[in-house]
Amino acid sequence: MFVVGSKVVHPCHGAGTIVNIQEKTIGASAQTYYVIDTVCGSMRLMVPVHKGDDVGLRDVGEAMSLQEALAAATIAPKDTEIEKDFRARQAQLREKIKSGSFVEVTAAVRLLYYINTKRPLGLTDRQLFDQGKEMLAAELSLASEIEVDEAKQFVADQLAAMLQEDCS
Repeated sequence: MFVVGSKVVHPCHGAGTIVNIQEKTIGASAQTYYVIDTVCGSMRLMVPVHKGDDVGLRDVGEAMSLQEALAAATIAPKDTEIEKDFRARQAQLREKIKSGSFVEVTAAVRLLYYINTKRPLGLTDRQLFDQGKEMLAAELSLASEIEVDEAKQFVADQLAAMLQEDCS
């Protein structure tokens, strides 16, 4: 059970802060909801308290662990890591991003960044890439207590380091 002020991650909508826990009555049934303000996208989510675990709502990770996961993104993937079949690759990447796991989202963003260095991304890949970067920056922002723009820059710098590693 989370409390007001808890920093959480929703697997589909990213990181945010619980700003309220309120009861809503719809018809004859009353339910208690977490009211979450997301970091990116200025969205307000309402998640039923009893469904929090089912939805995959979790605490924001530790700042140091998140930075370590991003450090792994500096290593260029091997060709064997990249699914050649377009549809299968997109399905794999979409699953990684929807998992809400910082490590899985980082892995997806890393692959998409690398592919983008070889050729321009298609529309769907670009959307997945942008969504993944937003999710990473939002969680890093909350965990490190920094502005989102600073977190976005940190993510971009970690990805750019891949090119420097690849050249050496």
